[in-house]
Amino acid sequence: MRTHVFALEIFIPYHGNPEFLFRAIRSVQALEDTKWRLTILEDCYPDGDAVRRRVEELDDGRITYLRNDRNLGPGLTQLRCIHMAEWDHFTVMDYDDMLLPNYGRVVADLFARHPDATFAQPNVEIVDEHDQPHRPLPDRIKWLVGARGREVVLAGEPGVRSLLRANWTYNPALCYRRGPITERLEHRPGIDCVCDLGRIVDIILAGGSLVVGSEVAFRYRRHRTSHSSSNARSGERFAQERNYFTGMAAELRARGWNSAARASRMRLFSRFNALSQLPGALAGRNGELAGLLTRHALR
Repeated sequence: MRTHVFALEIFIPYHGNPEFLFRAIRSVQALEDTKWRLTILEDCYPDGDAVRRRVEELDDGRITYLRNDRNLGPGLTQLRCIHMAEWDHFTVMDYDDMLLPNYGRVVADLFARHPDATFAQPNVEIVDEHDQPHRPLPDRIKWLVGARGREVVLAGEPGVRSLLRANWTYNPALCYRRGPITERLEHRPGIDCVCDLGRIVDIILAGGSLVVGSEVAFRYRRHRTSHSSSNARSGERFAQERNYFTGMAAELRARGWNSAARASRMRLFSRFNALSQLPGALAGRNGELAGLLTRHALR
């Protein structure tokens, strides 16, 4: 049994609704059995100075507010947070998500049971913009194809194959163990909309592993104004996903991971997600988007 307080460094890449950010901050402050420090990295939010002043008014010496010199976008800002980490364990949560008070204890216990794991993810609950339970179809599918409340380890070709078939993890809930693998992570250009999956796959390809736990300790927000949803409606997400999965299939074939390469080439969940967006495109009489979604799903 763990007898010491878990030390956790927390990063929040920020560019969006400040009210969600302050809900996230309050969730960090409510952590139990956890020594923590929080860095908010603002990605040139237009009203960033006002948000910074509100953070300073909290008068909490454990919280630091920084700003990118230029807008980097979500993928590069998240990667900058990873490279900024100094503590042995750290998490990079989205500004609109929330930790539950038991988060530190849960991830500490996962690492204790799996000392070789590179990162750990507790079970998550999905909420809407009003903090009410919400599980739309994509999350119900994630549940069906994922751990389904069990503790599992993703590693090697089976782990990559599982994720490329359907990414059922929740990247903002991950807690990383800092080390050579995380320090060497690089940015893959042109896949900002799918960088969460790309980062997990890259860590496993580098020899890392992910343990996913059964105890809920994280609230993941799913709402229509999210970055992923808006990019899905514009079609940009699917263009980037197609490029990523095509390129990854070639990388995996060269490695000899043929079953994972097939999963990447098939990109089943990505195809399904495109089909799920098609009725909205048709209802909005957006023929260009409807054509893009159909091609992505069927070719």
